[in-house]
Amino acid sequence: MFRAKFLVWILLVASAACVLTPSPSGPCTIHADANVAVYQRPSTVASVFGTLMPGDTYPALVRTVEGWFGFDPGVAQAANTGVFRYRWIEKGVAGLQLEGDCEALPVVVGPPPGVCFDMPMESVLVYAAPDLTTTVVATLVVEDYAAIVGRTGDGAWYKVDLEPGNTGLAVVGWIEGWTINMNGPCDALPVLTP
Repeated sequence: MFRAKFLVWILLVASAACVLTPSPSGPCTIHADANVAVYQRPSTVASVFGTLMPGDTYPALVRTVEGWFGFDPGVAQAANTGVFRYRWIEKGVAGLQLEGDCEALPVVVGPPPGVCFDMPMESVLVYAAPDLTTTVVATLVVEDYAAIVGRTGDGAWYKVDLEPGNTGLAVVGWIEGWTINMNGPCDALPVLTP
């Protein structure tokens, strides 16, 4: 008799816990209750873009596996494409509330800070050498990105490393300079002799 009553009690407690903790629903929304730093890239060592002020609310659009949430700040951002158009806040910081089903957001690979990236605005061929007659080793498409590691002296070609990007490819090659759309610290790219 005692055992049956104990099992009923466990079932009641378990079902009450389920009722008290409903699953989040609705779109994921970022709310600031205090000043919260917003970063250019999903890292606390990245440049600070600005600050969310108490009362600011934005829809979260993407997330990283590391716990960062990207949103569109609603500010013109030149030719930023893909993940570069987002600004980032870190889950769990003081003064930040996330509401809704944030786990349902698309997971993206966030670009690391301190790296110059090419973010093509159309499909771009990656060549084995800075010469149109060499082998095409990859193609970058809109929303792909690859690290730029150098350029030719005349700027006609840029050397890219796809591994730090979001393509999943461990490829190094060259793209034509006229296709470049850069983001990040790109002012001091080394001049390379192919």
